[in-house]
Amino acid sequence: MTDSAAPTPIPDTGDSKPPSDTLGKKKLPVWLFRTILGAIIAVILVVGYLIASVTVPLYWAKSIGSQIGDQWGNSIPLGMFYGFVFSFIPVLVAWQAHHRKLNKWVRISLVVLGIILTIPNLLTLGVLFGTTQTAVNARAIWANSANWFGTWSKIFMVVGVVCAVVVIILSRMWLRRGRKIRAIKSAEKLVRDNENAKLRAARKAAKDQPVPTSDGGFPASAPSPTDTPEA
Repeated sequence: MTDSAAPTPIPDTGDSKPPSDTLGKKKLPVWLFRTILGAIIAVILVVGYLIASVTVPLYWAKSIGSQIGDQWGNSIPLGMFYGFVFSFIPVLVAWQAHHRKLNKWVRISLVVLGIILTIPNLLTLGVLFGTTQTAVNARAIWANSANWFGTWSKIFMVVGVVCAVVVIILSRMWLRRGRKIRAIKSAEKLVRDNENAKLRAARKAAKDQPVPTSDGGFPASAPSPTDTPEA
């Protein structure tokens, strides 16, 4: 008679899960996630634009009117300042993003910063060319308090962009000229180093060559080239 050992029961640790749970939840496809995210951002932008188109033009018009005060002559220099500064600086800032040595997020941040710096000019253009009733009311405010602000601001927006482009072109020409000058100087230094090396080698060879004495012979320490070895 043989004893058969009973199978040892496996303890239940509570880790076992139904087959449906072990597969886990499937993640959304990347394209679907990006589509949903893009749609949400688009809706937020549209809603933000609608709210801003109703409130911002009046706020900007009143702000400019309060800065000018009762002196209409101040509208010209103020328009020149806003138009030039907030078009000249944003172009230069955004241009820095073309440097490939910078980190990707740094380049994106520079572009975003450049766009943010153009907001005053964008607000001015929104008042001048807006079709909403709020923009019409904002233009009426400027007609009574800052009549020349919009005109001079538009002119100096163009001037600022043109000046920024000129600065970029001149700076690139200057940098290119500097690189050429450095390359020429490097080539000239290499030529001088080669000539100095050849001169030192010639001097060393002349120093090592025996010098003949006054009677036409050679020093005793150095054998004459015409001497033949003895047998």
